[in-house]
This record gives sequence, C-alpha cells and structure tokens, in this order.
Amino acid sequence: MKTGFFFKIFVFLAVALFLGVPDLFSQENRLEEARRLLLNPRLDFPQARQALALYEEILPRAKNPQERVSIQVALARTCFIAGDLAPKNQKSQALDFFKKGEHYAVLLSRGEPHGAAGPYWMAMNLLGMADVHRGMKALGMLPRIIKEMERSLAVDSGYDQAGAHRVLGRIYYEAPAWPISVGDMQKSYRHLTEAVLLAPENSTNHLYLAETLTRMGKQAEACKELGLVSKSCSHALRPQLLEEDRRDARRLLQDCGEAKTAPQVDAPVLKALPEPGG
Repeated sequence: MKTGFFFKIFVFLAVALFLGVPDLFSQENRLEEARRLLLNPRLDFPQARQALALYEEILPRAKNPQERVSIQVALARTCFIAGDLAPKNQKSQALDFFKKGEHYAVLLSRGEPHGAAGPYWMAMNLLGMADVHRGMKALGMLPRIIKEMERSLAVDSGYDQAGAHRVLGRIYYEAPAWPISVGDMQKSYRHLTEAVLLAPENSTNHLYLAETLTRMGKQAEACKELGLVSKSCSHALRPQLLEEDRRDARRLLQDCGEAKTAPQVDAPVLKALPEPGG
C-alpha cells in the first residue's frame, strides 16, 4: 500500500514537471533575486532591468490582493530606478520606464486607494519624466507632482524614509520662485526639517536640508546638517547614492572650514530599500 502511495506521488510530480507547473519556491526565489539585484552597491541599468523583469514575471501569479499590491509597489519603484539609471543619451528609454512606472502606480492606487504608495510612486515617476523634459514642460508638471506627493503625505508622512517631505522640500528648493513657478525657501525648509525629524538615518534628508539652509543664509546650521550626512546609514533609492551624498557633504563642508574634522565614511551601508510594499 505504501508503495502505491509513493508511486502516485512520483507520478503527480512528474506530470507537474512535464506540464511546466512552477515549483513551489519559484516566486519566492524571484522576489529574493530581484531584491538582491536592487541592493547591489554597484547596481547598474542592466541589473535594474533584470529586477524589473523578475517582478513582472511574478505579478500575474500573485495569490491575493495584498501580495499583488506589494509587487506593484516594487514594480513602480523599480521602474523609477531603471529610468534614473538609463543612459543619459537615451532619453526616450528613460521616459519609457517612467511611463511604465506611472502605469503601475495607477494600478497600485486602484488596488490600495487609501494607501501612501500609489500617489508617491506616481509623483516620483512623473518627476522622472519632468527631469527628462526639463524647461517649461517640466515646470508645467510640478502642480500635479506636488498634488500627488501631498496625497501621499496625508496618508503616511514617514513613507519611504519621509520621502514626500524630502521630495517636496527639494522641489520648492529647485523650482524658480513665483510668478514663474512654485519655488519657496520657507516651504522647502519646513518640509526638509520634517524629513530629518521623521527619518534621521537618511543621508539625503540631511544633505537637502543643508543646501536649503545655505541658501537661506543659515550657514552654521547647514554645516551641522552636513556633518550628519556622513553619519547617516541609509538611502531610500539606491545603495551607492549613500556614498554620493557623503561625497557631496564633504565637498560642501570645505566652505564651512570643517573638512578636516568632518566624520569620515565609516558608517556601514545598511539596506537601502524596504521590503516590497514597504
């Protein structure tokens, strides 16, 4: 009797393999491989595309709405990363990834209409498009980007290491002032101060606040924030950008007369990306 039972199991597994039924661990393996690629300190464009392809393979196999939303977050995020890493002389390719990211953000907002992730990654991918277009077309996109970021902010101000505060603070820093656009140093300062309070481990929060403070003429406060960049251990987007932030901070610290006493790059590079859906 036992022999017959094991024979049936063997036949079932053989038929499943023959029919191409995916093994029980394939989806989990793909998720882990995609995350491994995105956490690579030397992440490049081909690796980002590979991670995106893995997530796209997984999406149709999502077992429930919660898992589907989690994968859509990963897709919208990875599209932005791929667009950001696309060769600078291939703007159309970057735009394709940002548009795909916008598509996944729309799906995400439908699946989780009251979540922070949908509007946040919608805004991020629109911001990527604006960066490619530049000029007046980019400025014309800012009101919608700000609206989406504010929607995300209203739901969860700490999402993506205070991402909405960080991005809004930078938009108000970089955009021309009224009447041309929305630039406003006071708004930039308020958002970036909140970003630092909510996510002090994020290097970009401190760097952006320092640059805003410098433009406002608050040099001593700016120098303090620059010193904290080198002590930060996390970047929300890509691991290698943590080192870029530290490098920029050391350069700017020279204007403070503190370059010799500034902390060196000795903090560990921790995981820069949250779990899919985080």
